[in-house]
Amino acid sequence: MKINPSTSSRPAEAPGADGAARPQASQSTPVAASAGLSVSPLAAQVREISARLTRGTDDDIDTAKVEEIRQAIAEGRIKIDPGKIADGLLATLRELGQADPR
Repeated sequence: MKINPSTSSRPAEAPGADGAARPQASQSTPVAASAGLSVSPLAAQVREISARLTRGTDDDIDTAKVEEIRQAIAEGRIKIDPGKIADGLLATLRELGQADPR
């Protein structure tokens, strides 16, 4: 692949009132922290979920039950039937295929 050496990563320049080239403001220019930024509700929700995940404790997961199942698999007390797993996946795909597109 040949790279064009004239391509620059600097912002494009526009002529000023005196005709001299002036860099144009980039749309990705960071806003100063003193600009009084507010966080959208979605961003606040994402931040809350991220904090919950990094804490390592989640009420939705029964860690004792997970450990019990892990031990049963290791000891061979639980048999995994790939046919049942495949049937379940196919049933889910059929349900998703019949869902109304939004």
